[in-house]
Amino acid sequence: MRITNKHGRQLNNSCQCSGTIRLITVCLTALLAACGADETATSNTPDDTEVTVRTVTLQPTTWQGNVTSFGVIEALEEVSIAAELSGTVKAVYVDEGDEVSVGQLLLELDPRKSELALTQASKALEEAKAQLDDASQKLARRSNLAASNTISVEALDSAKVALDSASARYQRAVAAHELAQRHLEDTRIYSPANGQVDIQAVESGEPVRAGETLVTLQLSGGLRMQTWVSETDVLLLYAGNAATIIASALPGQSYPATIEWLGVAADKNTGNYPVKLLLNSPDAQLRPGMTATATMQTRPVDDVLILPEQALVDRARRKVVFVVEEGVARMREPVLATGLANHLQILAGLAPNEEVIVDGHAFVVEGSAITARQR
Repeated sequence: MRITNKHGRQLNNSCQCSGTIRLITVCLTALLAACGADETATSNTPDDTEVTVRTVTLQPTTWQGNVTSFGVIEALEEVSIAAELSGTVKAVYVDEGDEVSVGQLLLELDPRKSELALTQASKALEEAKAQLDDASQKLARRSNLAASNTISVEALDSAKVALDSASARYQRAVAAHELAQRHLEDTRIYSPANGQVDIQAVESGEPVRAGETLVTLQLSGGLRMQTWVSETDVLLLYAGNAATIIASALPGQSYPATIEWLGVAADKNTGNYPVKLLLNSPDAQLRPGMTATATMQTRPVDDVLILPEQALVDRARRKVVFVVEEGVARMREPVLATGLANHLQILAGLAPNEEVIVDGHAFVVEGSAITARQR
């Protein structure tokens, strides 16, 4: 473009360049100001802000959960006590016509095979736990190396696969140990209620099959509840454990009960196992045929680390936990098992006495400064 003055003469190039330089200077000043504003905004991210959270300290505990199921109240006339497993009768402590009380030992099966199975299961559980701990430590080491780009992604993925496999083996070993322990307990048969021995069906030294009736008790009166539980829940229950029953027609009242019997075979149509509960002190308001809900105590588990479910948060499509270490948040990805109400069993990745954040995660990231308050 040609630029001229009012006399029609062309302006020189120096004026034109001077205007251009001034325009560039203005643009650079605006750009630098914008960059300064962005830098100020970045410095106010949650990483630089002390976050106040609530925490819990992990401690080993004995955990006992509940199984809830729906069923029907039935009239109680007699109780047939069946063998939970096959074996040989070691001793019978009652005769027909004897009066028996709840919890009284009625007979025993030979426990030697069950004792051997429990010993083997205990050793297998110890080995599986050691392998799980080793796999967890290797993954932790490789995760640290991966953060500094000193190992390959394939090596880190291999460690994660190894930990998943070790976790699966450990859970199978825990289930096998619990089953072996239950089999040993089932060699001693106790009376589930007060009553009179109607039929003594076996003698000492006689072989019996699982599900075979051993003793029939005649009860003078009372009620029981018939219900059904899944194949997972039936392994958590055992005869003699406490329960509470609430009838649908009487929602304001609860009745103590005892697990009387657990079925040894699942229903072919539903896959669920039958459970019978004996009401300890029914009253006249309860009637046979009423529907009810039973809450049954499960087998207690010792020395368990329990994580509150609200401690888990989503980060990069992963379920993680934040631990407070010296006033700073550190992210962990623990190995967990489900099935304890709104709590999770910790298998690996967290240790006793660690302080875990359970509330206030919204602005917490790796390295956040933390002010912790115990819940």
